[in-house]
Amino acid sequence: MTKIAVVTGSNRGIGLALVRGLCRLWGGGGVVYLTARRDSDGDAAIALLRGEGLSPEYHRLDLASEDSVTALARHIGRSHGGIDVVIQNGAYAPAPGSPAYADARPMIEANNHGSWRMLRAFRPLLRESARMLVVASGFGTLSRLPEHLQPMLDGDERTPDEIEAAMDSYVEAVEGGTARERGWPDWVNVTSKVGQVALTRAAARQWRADPDMPKDVLLNAVCPGWTITDATRGYLASMPEVSAKTPDEAAADVIWLATLPPDTTAPYGELVQYRKVIPFRG
Repeated sequence: MTKIAVVTGSNRGIGLALVRGLCRLWGGGGVVYLTARRDSDGDAAIALLRGEGLSPEYHRLDLASEDSVTALARHIGRSHGGIDVVIQNGAYAPAPGSPAYADARPMIEANNHGSWRMLRAFRPLLRESARMLVVASGFGTLSRLPEHLQPMLDGDERTPDEIEAAMDSYVEAVEGGTARERGWPDWVNVTSKVGQVALTRAAARQWRADPDMPKDVLLNAVCPGWTITDATRGYLASMPEVSAKTPDEAAADVIWLATLPPDTTAPYGELVQYRKVIPFRG
């Protein structure tokens, strides 16, 4: 059976490298979908990869839109009947120094609620031994939050809907000017990443209890590590001690996790970086 994959946010950076890597890995035995919010960006990325001798497909996707996510899932279902790899890599990337009140709502809408939209929409399409990943960050551990806030984003206790509601509460606190006094981190990215990992853990727990889940499906969050992209250059410029990878280098570990062989049972519901689990409560 032909392998089918979707990589969100894949017109540049790590996402583009993930599409490239999967196309090279599978060759003619797979179909890899590149997605972008704007058709012009998607068309340019497709042209680039086809110029390298690869053959990805394209579909428009806006993670902030329920209709857009549903349309992509419907297309995959009608065209292929199911899917083997879903990598939720799409994200809102704020500029360095951008204030929290400017970034909180669009970031949570795309990164967090967008991840939940993808999990809901693609769960029915997952084939046996399918792999679904949420690209997050090593910042996404519960210890990044003060102790009194940790129960709100405890992926081992809360449901996905409760976690998403907590993210909305966080946005309201930021926009209302009360986030700092409530103890939320100053950098929106930290709270967003904790929320993504918490969501992944909560969804994985639900999936494991689902008797209709196909055999050997794995759901994990993954951190590719610091990577040289347009979104990170501003941050990396102030951190000369950080050794960052190219997108293709960073993509290798993500693809390893996304293509673990059948009958693999772990990791599951974890945050993985450099092929090792980062404890959520570490």
